[in-house]
Amino acid sequence: MGRMFKALIIVPILVIRVPAYAEQFEVKNPPSSQSISYQQPQASQDTPLTELLSIPSFRSSEIKQPYSHLAELYEAAPKAQLELEDLAKTIAHKANGSVLSAGLKGQERAQEKVEKELNGDVTRLTDIVRITVETDSLEDLNSAYAQLAASTKTMEVVNRFQTPRPSGYRDVKVLVSLPESQMIAEVQLHLKAISAVKNGKEHTNYEQIQRIEREANLHDRAMSDYEVAKIEKLRRESRALYDNAWQRYLPLSFAV
Repeated sequence: MGRMFKALIIVPILVIRVPAYAEQFEVKNPPSSQSISYQQPQASQDTPLTELLSIPSFRSSEIKQPYSHLAELYEAAPKAQLELEDLAKTIAHKANGSVLSAGLKGQERAQEKVEKELNGDVTRLTDIVRITVETDSLEDLNSAYAQLAASTKTMEVVNRFQTPRPSGYRDVKVLVSLPESQMIAEVQLHLKAISAVKNGKEHTNYEQIQRIEREANLHDRAMSDYEVAKIEKLRRESRALYDNAWQRYLPLSFAV
């Protein structure tokens, strides 16, 4: 019997739970020349990297704000923002991270989004109250996510470490229902080096791409070959910046 027990190998199994009210979905890149395929590192054991890549993307079947009029939403929003910031500070402290706050979404921009993107439905406006938690290690990012999930009702997760954007950008975006105000809020979980790229050179590239695309849309025309080539060049630069930032967090066996 002793020999049989010695022969057993216990393999740790990572279990990530998805709320029963949620449905998993696949996050896809847009089907165009802008898409790029990223080969994810494959770890053979339970590590911070496998834990991060195992956070599932999902969306609850119904995500709605508790208010149907924009004025009501903005009347309740300041208190909800304070609630979110207090929660984020607690999470960041325990995860060796920091909190970045842009404050409430501007009401003019919110009104525009409701009219042009949400078919007039204010209850679908989920990013008025928002916060960013930034860490500088995979372990701390996992810790921040675990604390957030334990402290709120998680309504949606988009894990862009599993499926990066075409630019190479990676984060975990979470929509939560705050326990006191019951408002839906957006939380972005960042790695410090990737956040620095987003708010630095890559932001300049993004703005240039937006200007080129807006110019074509404004005149209701297809982009010229030069404009397409310019955008592709800017995207390649962005991918290189983001990929270099991501490399610093990978175990040495995965870094290239």
